[in-house]
Amino acid sequence: MMNEWVTAMQARKWMKKNESFLPGWHAYVGTELGLFDHFAKAKTVTDVASETGFAHDLLSSWVRVGVAVKHLKKRPNNRFRTSKKRCAALMGDNASPGVKALLKEVMELHMPTLLDYPAYMKNNHRARFDHERHGEVVAETSALIEHFAIKKIKKMIHDQQVNAIVDLGCGHGGYLRKLAEDYPNVQMTGVDINPDVVNQARSKSEGYPNISFEVGDVSNWQPAEDSGSPEVILLHNIFHYIQPDFREQLLNHLYSYLKKDGLISAITPINETEHGEAFSSAFNSFFVAHSNLFALPNVAELEGLAESCRFDLFDLDPIIKEGSWYTFWLTPSIKVEKIGRYQEAEENEQTLSTPRQLTKSS
Repeated sequence: MMNEWVTAMQARKWMKKNESFLPGWHAYVGTELGLFDHFAKAKTVTDVASETGFAHDLLSSWVRVGVAVKHLKKRPNNRFRTSKKRCAALMGDNASPGVKALLKEVMELHMPTLLDYPAYMKNNHRARFDHERHGEVVAETSALIEHFAIKKIKKMIHDQQVNAIVDLGCGHGGYLRKLAEDYPNVQMTGVDINPDVVNQARSKSEGYPNISFEVGDVSNWQPAEDSGSPEVILLHNIFHYIQPDFREQLLNHLYSYLKKDGLISAITPINETEHGEAFSSAFNSFFVAHSNLFALPNVAELEGLAESCRFDLFDLDPIIKEGSWYTFWLTPSIKVEKIGRYQEAEENEQTLSTPRQLTKSS
């Protein structure tokens, strides 16, 4: 039997390891309830409880956690004030919608799923991701990730002649609006499976006549016959929505309507990498715990997919190392085009070398 002292010390060590959870939880509660703004000036818990109607004992406990994690400072006369140095992104007009969305996604989506992991493993049951309920917050967090690749894509558009861009899984359309500011003459189409998200995208993009939006499934959407093939397809944060067995089918489908000298811009978290391994592993655990979300790809899978689907994959770079988010390009394979031209030339050569036979048989 293990010594009680050893048991207690082991538990104490794990307690210290879990302290890192508290700042995230505290920030989530504070942003959801606007508490950092209520304590922008030094106030007592009683003052804020009176202003908000929140339970005094719960608010008092939240405040004490805030002092411990240094989100709040204790002032004279039992008053407390938000630390502007640490919490500026959570306050007032300077509040970052991105930080709020990220906290919301982690606390309302990731944490409950990971806490239910034992039940999923024992019962061989899976959660189901609710696109209607959580689609908007996921669209916001996806936009944060895309921000780190915007310069790379703008440069590519500048260097190539681009007439049409399609964003598959466009979310609120923020990425297309950023591109449209520099390229107002490029026709841009956003496609998303969530009608509410598409309506938000349309509303936010009213001042951009070159952007349109459609409700559609990325796995079978294709441009209208009269619109022609796009030179650029944005495939950002999509792979975990596509069953691994169908990812090849998706890329083959994109190959069928992407211009032969076109490009696919892909962004995805990648599993089993040297960067952000802890986060990407936890992220992967979240996805596989759902019946309608799927495991993250690793580098070998992406390279294999590209090769089997006649794409060249290049410029694979981490854009957020701590989260193991990568960006890369896919373009119709030069090798395939060379093989096609070679076969065509060979057929022509055979035709030219046997004209008498063709004449004779006719």
